[in-house]
Parts: sequence; structure tokens; C-alpha cells
Amino acid sequence: MPLPIDLDTALRTHFSDLDSFLPGQREALEAVLAHRDVVAVLPTGGGKTLVYQLAGAVLEGTTVVATPLIALMQDQVRRLTDGEDGGTGRQVGALTGAVRGQKRAELLDLLSSGRLEFFFATPEQLARPDVRAALRAATVDVFCIDEAHCISEWGFDFRPAYRELAAAAQAMGRPPILALTATAPEAVRRDVAEELALVDPVLVARGFDRSNLHFGVVRVTHADRRDRQLAKLISELLPAPAPGRPGASAVVYCTTRREAEETALALLGQGLFAGRYHGGMDRAGREEVQDAFLSGELQVLCATSAFGLGIDKPDIRAVIHRTMPGSLEAYWQEAGRAGRDGQPSDCVLLYRPEDRSVHEHLHRRSRPSERTIAKMIHVFSGFTRSTPEAEVLVAVCDGAGVARSGAVSLLEDLDRFGFVTRLKRGIRWRGNPAEAMEAMAGHQAIQVEVEQSRLEMVAAFAESTACRRRYLLNYLGDDYDAELCLRCDNCLRRAESREVDDWDVDSEQRRVAADRSGPFASGDAVAHPEWGAGVVQRVEGEVLVVRFDQVGYRSMHAPTVVERNLLQPA
Repeated sequence: MPLPIDLDTALRTHFSDLDSFLPGQREALEAVLAHRDVVAVLPTGGGKTLVYQLAGAVLEGTTVVATPLIALMQDQVRRLTDGEDGGTGRQVGALTGAVRGQKRAELLDLLSSGRLEFFFATPEQLARPDVRAALRAATVDVFCIDEAHCISEWGFDFRPAYRELAAAAQAMGRPPILALTATAPEAVRRDVAEELALVDPVLVARGFDRSNLHFGVVRVTHADRRDRQLAKLISELLPAPAPGRPGASAVVYCTTRREAEETALALLGQGLFAGRYHGGMDRAGREEVQDAFLSGELQVLCATSAFGLGIDKPDIRAVIHRTMPGSLEAYWQEAGRAGRDGQPSDCVLLYRPEDRSVHEHLHRRSRPSERTIAKMIHVFSGFTRSTPEAEVLVAVCDGAGVARSGAVSLLEDLDRFGFVTRLKRGIRWRGNPAEAMEAMAGHQAIQVEVEQSRLEMVAAFAESTACRRRYLLNYLGDDYDAELCLRCDNCLRRAESREVDDWDVDSEQRRVAADRSGPFASGDAVAHPEWGAGVVQRVEGEVLVVRFDQVGYRSMHAPTVVERNLLQPA
């Protein structure tokens, strides 16, 4: 059915500085305006925000946007209110935990009375009873969920509060849901659709390749020489500043806050203008460092993953991971901070296999202990009659001494395994606490396997001699199959060491290897007799990478798989 709105005219009317859509934007808009649920996987810099901004501009009701990025939320509110995006100033509201008292009441009154065109909120706020009540009274045309990969345990940045967004959508009267992300392999896309209870969703996925980025890996042989190696690398990658023009900048990603602090000091000692940025700093300190970096006063920023979310600096010339990241999804998103202006930029991983122990330690610390899980289950099991969910969660937090996020996470798992029942007026316990404890222990064991397999994929990427661009893009579900990208260290090394006449031989070898990979393709659903259901993530000649629900990622030898019939279509 044709849309009653001419999207090209709408774009020019509401965004006068734009004259055409980027790939994927039109398809996502058409689906949302046709009242369809959408999962849109668009690359960083691919204009995700325009999709919900234009939808909200042409529809009469309120567009609700769930986002975990407070900095981005504040920027979007400023742009829409000031008229920088959308042509004219608009009625916009944003709700975070910092909005309290009278200001909170006034904002929710604007929402419930239909006087807001856009309402931004964190997932945690959308779970609050007073917000849900305001949403029931409002007329919501579109519910946009930014960073939608956070709903998936397979995603690299899982946040339990995202699991409550499906209930928030019901409170709004179940408008069309627009799930947006820049990083979502096939398994995560399926999880997003399932967890949000999307109805026959339209998938809009566009190529992730950023042709201006060069990927490389540098092996660290001596841990005590890493920072000297890092300083030398930065000096080689960043061009010297020209008269009247600020010097190029780099981001060095670190795994821990302590590492960010110590690395910044080490680089200062090497003569580089370096600063640090992490979640342990107070807001004023972070803003001061961020402003210095954005203005060019700081040449290098040593940061944890807390940096980059909602921060737009288009001319970062290098992103360096000082230690291995926890997953390839995290690596891709963080590396994508480089070269957003389209200019050639470098993404380098300093790799030392022993670095994975830091992530293993952090994973152990992030998981609740068996004793804590037992305490939470004990409190949950006492609610054998329907009780408001908010009241139950408060009791669990108090009784077990845990944060609300931990209680919400366990509640979602207990619900999934059938140990609690969600009713219209609340939740109630069902089942045996001992059986629940056994099920949660088994579920946690699977999570450990998944975390380990993610680290193994990062190590495999770092140690691979194949095209790094193809490795990353295939892992993310992109069918990139160029012979040589000539924009990664492996491809350049091969190109420099071989004669032109060798290309045909190499192409034939790749075709033979592809023939031996068997009847498998990226995205295929498969089943293994021991490891259960899975999805093929990557096919590289004779090597298959499969993500299994029970054991995480596994690399398999394709000819052996075919010969022994180890994988069946699911």
C-alpha cells in the first residue's frame, strides 16, 4: 500500500540541509510509517537518528526513544529543541535518574497530556510505575529502541533493563517498534526480534564496510615495553600538525580504569599530550577532558569503553586498543570511532595472548556468587501470591543486598525458565527453589562458555593471516568477499610479497577451499548432536565459525563436518 507521505518532500521540509537518504534510511522509514516493526542495522555514521526524527516529525503523536546514552540523549534534545535537526524547534523531553521531584512530575504531565513530540528516556526509567502510567495516557506513534543489541545476552553490551522494554511497549498501546543498532551479528538480530516480541519484523541491514579504515594487529612480545611500543606507534600514525591546523588525534582504548590512568601518564612521559577518561571520574572531570580532546588541546585520549557513546569527533585519525577487547563486536564499535569524516584512518590492536586473563577476572567479578543467587531466589520464592513487580524487586534488593539491575536480571531468567509467573497485577512464584537454583547454575555455566568463546574469537582474529576486513565483516554477517582489501596489514603484506601472476593461482585456491566448505553459508541455522542449536557466523574456506546456544562460538573444520555429518539444518 503506498504511503500517504512523500518522503523526499518530508526530508527537504524538515531537514533542509539534506537532499537524499543514506542507504537503509528510506526502507526503515517506509516500514515504520506502514505500522511495521523494524530491526535496522545501519553502520556508524549511517544516519540512524534521522529515521526516528523524520518519523516523529511527520506523525502527530509522540515518538518515544529508549537510549542508554545520556550524552547522546542530551545532544538530541538540544538539537531538536534548538531547531538544528528537524527544521524548527520542537517540544522535547528527556528523563534520566537525575530528573526528580517537581521537574519529573511536570515532564510526565507533558507526556501524558500529549504535548511532547519526542520523549527520550533510559530503559531503567521506562520501567518505573509513574512513567508507565504516563505512557498509558499518551498517544505514542513510534517506539524507537536505540542500541538495541543491548537486549541480547549475545550482544557485547547486555543490559538487563532492556528486557523490560517489551512491557513498556505494551503500556504505550503497542505502537510500531523501531530497533536500531550499528553492531548486530545474525544471532543478535534474532534475539532482538524475539526479546522485543516483534511481529513479522522488517530487517533493514546495510553493509558495514568503512573503506577509509585500515586494520592492523601489532604483537606485544614484552609487557613492560608495551607503552614505549604504543608511543612509537602513535607517533608513526599521527601526521605532524600543520601551521594553523590542530594536530591529528587518537583514542587508546584500555580495559580498566587503572590501565587508562597509567597509560596516560606513560604517554605524557613519552612527550605526547595525553589525557584519561573513564567512568570513575566525576562528571566535571570527564567533561573537562572531553572538551580538551574535542578542541584538539589533547592529542591522545586513553579511555575505557565509557568514552565514545554519543560523542562525535569526526577527525580521529587512529583508534588503538592497548589490550585485547572482550569481543569482536566491541572492537568493531570502538574502532569505528576513527575516521567518521571519511578520511583515511587506522585501527590497530596491540595483541598479547595473556591479556585475556584481565577479561576473565572482570567476568568473574560481574557474576553474582552462588550464595547471592540463593539469597535472591529465597526472597523471590516467598511471593506465592500476585504482588506488584516493583514491590518484589525492592524486597529482593533489600533481602539479598544487590542492586536493582541484578534483581531484574535474575527475575528475567526465572521468568524464562518458568519459576515465576507474570500476571496483570504483578508476579508470583511457582516451582521449587532448589530446582530454580540448579537451573540458574546451569544458565551461568553457559554464560561462562559464551564469554570464553568471545575471547577466543578475538584471539583468532588477532592471529589470523587472512584479510582482517573480511574476517570482521563476515563475523558481523556482512557478505564481504573481496579478494584483497589492500586496507589491512595482512592484505598489504601479501600484496608486497607476491607477483601479479600469482593472483589467478590464489583465486583458484580460494575457489577450491570454498567448494570444500560444504553446503554452509553465513546465517544458516544448524544443529550439532552434542552442542545443540546454532547459527553459522562465518565461512572462510575450510573453516566454519558457528555460534551455539549452549557453548558459544566454535571453529570447525568444514570437510570433517561434512564427512561425519556433524551439522544438520535446524
